[in-house]
Amino acid sequence: MLEKVKKYYYTLKYLKKSQLVYLVKNRLRRGKKAVTEVQAPDCKVLSLWSPAMDAHTDYLKRFCLEDILNGKVELLYETGKPGGRNWENSDKTHLWNFNLHYLEFLIPLAAAYEETKDVRYYGCFRYYCRRWEADNREGTGDGWHPYTISLRLTNLWICIDVFKDALLKDPEFFRRLNNSMYAQYLHLQKNLELHLLGNHYFENLKAVLLGALYFQEPGIYEKYKKKLSGEIKEQIPADGVHYERSLMYHKIILEDLLRVSKAVQEADCSWHRELKEMIARMADAMYSIEGDMGHTPLFNDAGDNVAKPFSCLLWVLKEEFAVCPSAQAVFSDAGYYCLKNGGLKIVMDAGRIAPDYMPGHGHCDGLSFELAQNGHPVFVNSGTGQYQGALRSYFRSTAAHNTVVIDGREQSECWGEHRVSRRISGVSGVCKGNQINGKLTTCFGRRHERSIGIKDRLVVIRDKVKGHAQSYLHLAPEYEYVLQGRRLLVQKASSQDAAGTRICEIRTMPSDEIHIHKKGAVCAYAPEFGRIQQIQVLEIAWEGDGSAHMIQIDFTCP
Repeated sequence: MLEKVKKYYYTLKYLKKSQLVYLVKNRLRRGKKAVTEVQAPDCKVLSLWSPAMDAHTDYLKRFCLEDILNGKVELLYETGKPGGRNWENSDKTHLWNFNLHYLEFLIPLAAAYEETKDVRYYGCFRYYCRRWEADNREGTGDGWHPYTISLRLTNLWICIDVFKDALLKDPEFFRRLNNSMYAQYLHLQKNLELHLLGNHYFENLKAVLLGALYFQEPGIYEKYKKKLSGEIKEQIPADGVHYERSLMYHKIILEDLLRVSKAVQEADCSWHRELKEMIARMADAMYSIEGDMGHTPLFNDAGDNVAKPFSCLLWVLKEEFAVCPSAQAVFSDAGYYCLKNGGLKIVMDAGRIAPDYMPGHGHCDGLSFELAQNGHPVFVNSGTGQYQGALRSYFRSTAAHNTVVIDGREQSECWGEHRVSRRISGVSGVCKGNQINGKLTTCFGRRHERSIGIKDRLVVIRDKVKGHAQSYLHLAPEYEYVLQGRRLLVQKASSQDAAGTRICEIRTMPSDEIHIHKKGAVCAYAPEFGRIQQIQVLEIAWEGDGSAHMIQIDFTCP
């Protein structure tokens, strides 16, 4: 009982007072229905469509257009049919149901219509909009959650930019659609996620601001411009990395700024210029950290099938914003540091778990790293895969990352789906020349110091800990570990082309205990949400006395 009290105390301790107030308010108004029947004012279609993002093949391949036309939707590797009361699909995960309400799957219809002008795509868009309105008329359920409203309204306005000519010829449907969106827009203003803050609150503000432009309400626009400007300063520090320290959410927020910038380009030129400066800063961070890694680096909650792909964002930055990102190595606010040498790239995390008051997407990944060779991931963190389910706690654990577990205890107390109690402290990092140094103290008082360096394609990892240490190296699925006598090699997996091709050799200390995991939860790997694979994981154990322990990864002698 005492441990449970401590867990809640340390979870609530870090929240802002305003969050506690709004947590109570949310509890009191839980179950209150939204007003779904309102009359919308005149609207002005926003210029939100971006061919470089919305019609990019790397993005559209997430969707099956033929299925969408036939009433089925695949999201996060699950397929279902939208429909029924509140669009509740009891046989699907909650995350799938939540994503369904975003109506992002309407964007491929707009892309196809933009290319072909085939009225089937407009008819399908019209069908899903009417179906959502009819099935969610009660004003309850996930469809009226402020986060789903925020994303759905934005996606609808993107599509309306493409379908505007067809909509003007279909005035009764357009009127009903605007009435529905206006009801959602009003409900959102009354239910901002002030208890959470972070990216959820950012999405709320962005959607209301765009709605104020769409429904031509200048007073609301000015009010929410001020609020959103404040959050931009709060959530995007000087190094340009979104403060929740997830590269997936970083890309989502970057896209938000791109949309807002497009919307205000003519109406608010001075703010447009300010936004473009912030966009350039975030673009540099994305390009520097994700470039040459081959996927979204899996620090904190992240995956490759939620935010717009890296390639799409680079393309829109160049084509529509004339932004060409430049590479940097040090992101001291976020605690990310990059090394490059001879086709190798390492990204190391030497930053806090998350903002103190918004740790819900944080993992125990302190001093972990990812390594890629020639743009292909070799050593990866385990990913996220799901927000609900049996593996959620594992994916947030220390052992799920390329770092060290000390005395069998976690770095931070992650619990529930999105909660953190006690957490790491004394975290710092520095990058000098070809080496990154970092240190932290776990929530249980264990000190960990780590340095990672590259020289002539030789990676050297030095760890200083006191206590029983277990260091983990998670291999990307294309590779496998092979023991040849006393030699530990990494080679192409037997299922791959060029199977058996040697990639590198790992050298450990003579007294180390080595175990190669090939099954079990520790081998779970989720590069995308809804997709879990099995990989091989190397565990290196030793008794730490505070002196430097060394692991070498040699890419020079394949």
